[in-house]
This record gives sequence, C-alpha cells and structure tokens, in this order.
Amino acid sequence: MSFDADVIIVGGGLSGLSAGITAVKEGLNVILLERGEYSGAKNVSGGRMYIHALQKLIPDALERAPLERPITKETYEFYCKNKKLIFSFEEKGKKNSYSVLRAKFDRWLASEAESLGLLISYSTLVTNAYRENGGITLETNRGTLRAPLVIDASGVTSVVFRYLGLRNFTPDKWMLGVKEIVKANVSLSEDEGEARTIVGLISGVKGGGFVYTNKDTLSVGMAVTFDSLPKSEVPAKDLVESFREKLGIEGEILEYSAHAIPYYGFKNLQQLYADNLIAVGDSAGFLINDGFTIRGMDLAIASGMIAGLAAKKIVEMKDFTKTNIYYDMLKESFVLKHLELAYSRFELINRGTTLNNYTEILCDLLSDMFTVTEDRKTLIEYTLLKLKEKGISLTQAIRDMVSAVK
Repeated sequence: MSFDADVIIVGGGLSGLSAGITAVKEGLNVILLERGEYSGAKNVSGGRMYIHALQKLIPDALERAPLERPITKETYEFYCKNKKLIFSFEEKGKKNSYSVLRAKFDRWLASEAESLGLLISYSTLVTNAYRENGGITLETNRGTLRAPLVIDASGVTSVVFRYLGLRNFTPDKWMLGVKEIVKANVSLSEDEGEARTIVGLISGVKGGGFVYTNKDTLSVGMAVTFDSLPKSEVPAKDLVESFREKLGIEGEILEYSAHAIPYYGFKNLQQLYADNLIAVGDSAGFLINDGFTIRGMDLAIASGMIAGLAAKKIVEMKDFTKTNIYYDMLKESFVLKHLELAYSRFELINRGTTLNNYTEILCDLLSDMFTVTEDRKTLIEYTLLKLKEKGISLTQAIRDMVSAVK
C-alpha cells in the first residue's frame, strides 16, 4: 500500500508544529492535520512559556516571535477564609519566561513551519484511526490519509491513541483549565511582567488560579482537578468569572476558553509510543507542577523536536515498530528528567488536603504570632498546636517538608 507521507502529525499546537518543523528540516515528507481554522484557534493554555526550548527550535525567536512580556516578578497569594498571605520575588532584566497569547503565537509558529515546507491541512478533524498494511490509516472529515508513522499531538484527548484503544482516562488525571483575556491598562514598563499564582480563593476545588500580565491585557484563569469540581463553591461554568470578580479585576472580556489539561505526574504517564505511533506534548501528558513552576509549553516544544528527530531515524531504518527510539531520546533529554525530578512535589501538591491544611496552618500561625496576649507561646509550641488541630503528626509534617525540598 502506498502512503501519503513519511509522517502525519495530528494537531497543530506547539508540540505538533515543533515536530513538523524538525521533521521537515530533516528532509521528511510531512503532513500536519489541524482541526481549527488556524493554529491557535483551538489551543488553550495559561499563557506562560519558558523559552529555552523555543530558542533551540528557532534561535532568533526572541527577536521575531509575538511574545507578550518577560516575567520578572513572581507573586504567590494564599487565601484562608478571612486571612491572606502574599509574597513576591522580583528579578528585573530576567528573560527566562514570557507571557504569550496562543492565538497569536501558534499562528506565527505555523507560518514559520509553512515557510519551511510543512504542509498543514486546516479544519481537518480526525474521526477514526486504525492499523492497515504496516501503517496507520486516518479517517478525517476531508478524506482518508495513510502514513507508516503518526505523531499524536492532538492534546489531552490523544485521539489517535484513543481510536487505537491505547488510552484510558480517569477524572483524577485531568484538570479543567478556564481562562479569560481581559482588556487592561498594564502599568509596567515593556520589559517587565508579573505572574500571580493564587490558591484558596475559590473554596472546595483542588488547584489554583493565575493572572499573567500581557502587553495590554491580563490572562486570568484557573486550573482545577475534574474530581474536585463537585465540591466547588461555584459551578464549573462560573469558575473563572467568580475568580476574577473576587480579585476585583475589571475590564472588557476579549476571550473566554476552557480546556482539559493532563495531570498525570511522572509515575502515572500513559503509553508514550506504540508501533507506528508517538505521543507528544499534552497527548503524552507532559505537564509539570512542582509548586514553583507550572510548565507545559516548553515540554511540548521539546518533545515535538525529539519526535521529529526520532522520526528521521525510524524512517531511515524502515522499521516503524522501532518507536522506542523516541522514548530513549526522551530519557536523555530534560523532558523526562524534569518530570521525574518534580514528582515528589507534584505528589505532595496533588494530595487532596495538602495545600489547604498547610496554608491554613501557616495563616493561623502568623495570626497568632502577630497577636499579643498574656498567653504567649513559642513558635514551636504554636506550630505543634496547629499541626495537632489539623490531625497532622510532626513526623508527617517533616516527611512532607522533605518531599517539598527534594
């Protein structure tokens, strides 16, 4: 049977485009299928990109890419009933991460890919996939395509893996991401930006919120686990609106989006490759939340680049069962190394009561320390008392602390 391309990529987000750019540079014949009218039309993210992987993909991207603002200030806000704890860290001149608007950025990246010769078929939805004569056949709303190697970059739903029966989904491994783009007068110089991480403002949910400063807008949103939504004080449909109103953010809403986000952690990653098939980005479950950084975009770009390089090797071998090459290359990269490094903190944060308990303990502890009465205790006495009230032993607290600093 003849094939339509060496490689077909399903999904025109960061991972799919990065795979396509890399594979085309390696001389492969590649077709990319994107269900949106343009790349970025269906892509949703919090809006912050750590740029090291992008600079490898496109070395002069900082000069040409439609990035918004470099993040030079990190602010953390913890809410516990009538108490609030806020702390910030600022490093002016830092250009390690940028706020981005995916509708702009992905469209630009797609144009870069097309200028290199990548064939992108827009408004193309994959409706079925099956194995046939040594390759994978993809049925779409615009016809049938076949390739000996498919890169699934379709996002958290992993459509090709799912149609082939290689994915099992459970609500505790997904998060709901909801976001609004709000028109705003940002009173910062153009080389400054702030990322606010907010926990506890909406009670009942496991997760948190964010506010990123763009050039003349704010990205305001939340990411919470699906299984905690029934416990939320507000319905899922009103989540981001209630969050924004509680923060007192006003302005014209320019965009609203909602999206499922992978939330597996290193030890829970699902199958990343099979015969004729590779998963990248969200489709692979590549997301890091280690308490300091929430990352997906740099992992998407890097895994896409690795998939493009692996595709070249696989095509040259003419053995499309050797997709383990991709996994071997992932293990040598920062992608799996960083996922593994973050797992102990990921697991700690993912524990249902961890954030709430320790946040409330810290708020209560500070409240007691700033309150002067005749019955004054030492800091350790206050700490032990608050741990006991939450049913947390000192041994468990020490274990959690060790996990937090691993």
